[in-house]
Amino acid sequence: MYNYPLVGILASNGRKADTFRGDIAVFKSIQKEMKARGARSFVFTTAGIHSTGITGYVYYEDYNRWGKISFPFPDLIYNKISTRSEETSSEFQNLYELYKQKEKPFFNPGFFNKWDCHILLSQEKTLQSLLPNTWLYTKELDLVNLFHTHPSLYVKPVNGYKGSGIVKIKKTDHHNVIVQTKKEKITLSNSEFLNWAEHTLKRNSYIIQEEIETDKFEGCKYDLRVLSMYRQGVYSSVGIGVRKAANDSIVTHVPNGGEIVSFHHVQDRCSIKQIDLLANHIGSTLSKNVGFIGEFSMDIGLTPSGSPYLFEVNSKPMIFDENAIQHKRIHQLVELFLTLIKKTR
Repeated sequence: MYNYPLVGILASNGRKADTFRGDIAVFKSIQKEMKARGARSFVFTTAGIHSTGITGYVYYEDYNRWGKISFPFPDLIYNKISTRSEETSSEFQNLYELYKQKEKPFFNPGFFNKWDCHILLSQEKTLQSLLPNTWLYTKELDLVNLFHTHPSLYVKPVNGYKGSGIVKIKKTDHHNVIVQTKKEKITLSNSEFLNWAEHTLKRNSYIIQEEIETDKFEGCKYDLRVLSMYRQGVYSSVGIGVRKAANDSIVTHVPNGGEIVSFHHVQDRCSIKQIDLLANHIGSTLSKNVGFIGEFSMDIGLTPSGSPYLFEVNSKPMIFDENAIQHKRIHQLVELFLTLIKKTR
């Protein structure tokens, strides 16, 4: 029996047997920080779950390799599965239900669906004015009708991530529509646009979001990537990164030409206090409705006057390129793990 606090990091199955995949650097950092605090962590996949415990993996620094060890069910599970499909498996669902019944912490129950997330947040009066107008795509004519009041719109997959599948559509004065993806920009007639929408967009699989006029840095649009975490009863920002889009690009993600900008260049254009209040409203609302959310990230746009607009919430933040933010994240994660375990032991 393990007397020290034990955290299981649930990762995705690897492509080969007895392997896993995910943010390996994060897994190693958590293990190191846990060990320094007299606790332990291990990585496992749904394939390692059995009736009496879990077979997982521990990293041995001296040998620069992972080794397999059997553990009892841990005090807390940190869900870092990489794909939505794995979260629908019976193994995952059974494990989640087990921890729910035992009232043990299951840190972040799953990925967010953009539409479901919007519906939950839009029901909170304090958040309504901070959300872009958003609709679920159901038929082509919806887009045509929306152009009467919103000539520029974004179309996003409800289960998209890292900016994948985002399209900007803009009505021109000449009965045409400009369709812009990450790779190209084309002009279509109204009939061609309807044909494009019918064959490209799947009903109930995309949301439509109004374009918000946002502040610019060096002539380009940018947004804030805010890492938020639960601590001492409230949610607040752990760190804020800035991602600047390439010239005339519709996304700010670095793999798609975006650029990392130091937050100090734009910090006088926004209120950190306002961002922390937003984080607390969002974290509290989501935890109340979907289960405990220990950490999440927000993509926030700023209007030219500095007002924040929430574009997206991510339940499983990627590694932050800013080392200071990532280091603080690991420190506070482990602190939160140990706090939650202490309350349930």
